[in-house]
Amino acid sequence: MEETIAELRRQIEEQQRLREAAERREEEERKAREEAERREEEERQAREEAERREEEERQAREDAERRVQPNSLFRLLDRCHNSLSQAIRVEPDATLTTQGDAADPVNRLYPKHIIPWRAFPQQQEQIWDKFDRNDAFTMRPLFPSDTQIDYVVTNIQNRPIYSEASLRNFERDTVDNFVEKVIEVLRDDEPLRDEFGIQGRVTFYDRANPSETSLENSLEQMNPEDARTPQRPANTRRGRGRGRGRGAARRQTRDGTARRRNRRADQFCVHLVADERQIPVYAVEFKAPHKVTIPELVAGLHPIDLDRDVIDQEGDTFEFYATRLVAAVVTQIFSYMIDSGVRYGYICTGEAFVFLHIPKDDPTIIQYFLCIPNQDAQADVQADDEVRLHRTAIGQVLSFTLQALAVEPPTQKWHDMAHDQLTTWKVEYLDVLREIPETLRKDPPASNYRPSHWKPDRKIHHTRARARARCQPGAATPKHSSTEGSGSDQESHSPSAAAASRIRSSRGQGNHRQSTRGGERTRAGRDHKQTSRQDGNSTRPYCTMACIRGLANREPLDKSCPNWKLHGGPRHSIGPQEFTRQLHRQLARDRELGFEQLH
Repeated sequence: MEETIAELRRQIEEQQRLREAAERREEEERKAREEAERREEEERQAREEAERREEEERQAREDAERRVQPNSLFRLLDRCHNSLSQAIRVEPDATLTTQGDAADPVNRLYPKHIIPWRAFPQQQEQIWDKFDRNDAFTMRPLFPSDTQIDYVVTNIQNRPIYSEASLRNFERDTVDNFVEKVIEVLRDDEPLRDEFGIQGRVTFYDRANPSETSLENSLEQMNPEDARTPQRPANTRRGRGRGRGRGAARRQTRDGTARRRNRRADQFCVHLVADERQIPVYAVEFKAPHKVTIPELVAGLHPIDLDRDVIDQEGDTFEFYATRLVAAVVTQIFSYMIDSGVRYGYICTGEAFVFLHIPKDDPTIIQYFLCIPNQDAQADVQADDEVRLHRTAIGQVLSFTLQALAVEPPTQKWHDMAHDQLTTWKVEYLDVLREIPETLRKDPPASNYRPSHWKPDRKIHHTRARARARCQPGAATPKHSSTEGSGSDQESHSPSAAAASRIRSSRGQGNHRQSTRGGERTRAGRDHKQTSRQDGNSTRPYCTMACIRGLANREPLDKSCPNWKLHGGPRHSIGPQEFTRQLHRQLARDRELGFEQLH
């Protein structure tokens, strides 16, 4: 009995031992499985991490490669608008901003009327239509890369605008350099160069230096008639009291005292450099944004009759002060435009652009259009993205520059009309600015600026889409004629013809008529390489100083002069007095014929 019980106990213990062994093996197997699963999970995670790092590295490489790759035109506009234009910062502390040096008021030609430029949007879009007809160009990566733009961003960071000088630096870095680059690329594309009539290199920097300006000012003050004609006192008056449009106007006449050209340091001309000549295209004036604010521009820009509304008028409202300030600023650049012989220009505050245009048939009027790019582009977010980008700062200045390049320079008749019909206003905008009560400037009425909605022609818009659908890189660029637009003066010119005319006007209009006896001997020089173009415009180089000295002293001709064969004979056939008389007769007959403008 006891043996049976002992056997049963042994069997029970054996079974328990076997169960425990089985459970232990099962636990070990479970742990082994878990360890295997853990290792598998770690390996999977390691693979995923490696793949993630590889993907990040690939994306980083692609992003780095993309950022150094040139941008297309519209990507350039978008990137610059988001990263540069919207990065503008204005110095908020008025005590740290410059108010300008005290300056005596000077006589400036002023427009009789300042009126809206209603055709401006249409004329700007006509320029963009030319780009739309050449989609192969707009999609090609030809322009500064994101890396280059990022470098500009680092330059403008933490540099608020507090003066005209800082504004000019900001605009040069964020707008002018990019516009200049786009036009340079257009100039290198022959079909587009012809399409836009670009006949030279466009430069946005001012080549004038202080010594040249000083010499120019000195020469302008010299009047050969001073010894015989007494100086007339300036018929100017000072307005009484605060808030008065000070400085009476006076007539600018041919027989009066010569008016000195008045150029400010914050003014310059954009030039077309061609054949070693600098030809002004349009004028620019910078005004720091704390000196001419957006509320003042919005309130002050409206149809203005300066004699009726501003000069010698009194008022005490924000609208009156804003109108007078805007009239003074517009007068400054208007006078500079007339003196420089250009009909296009703009005022830039960094936050706003006021584009200006003097009609070709009436130099007493100036037209304006106010643009605030950061608001304009934002207002058109629902519009076609490319149309929205037309309204960015670079987009506006680019199309404006191409628009100005496409028109012919003013004629001598236009200059005569300006000289005869315009009067002068003794004004300095800083004086006008200082007279505005500080309470009005610190707490101006809310700006009611509403960006105008530019609605491109639907037919053109659909044509753009179809053109993109069939656009192929490398396709020939079609040539199209164009017009400047349907502005108030109904200007219409072919860009190529206008550009050629601009070059001609710098070289002198028409043939060099041989009114001297030497002209009878021009056959001797017909085999010379210095001939005239088929359109009759002289291409002769300048005579040497020795040649001119020979004319004055009746010395033998200088054979190193490129024109010596054309002069005929061993000496000049006329003397200095006869040369002066014939020059005077030619000037009296036609001041454009055979004369070259030097800029």
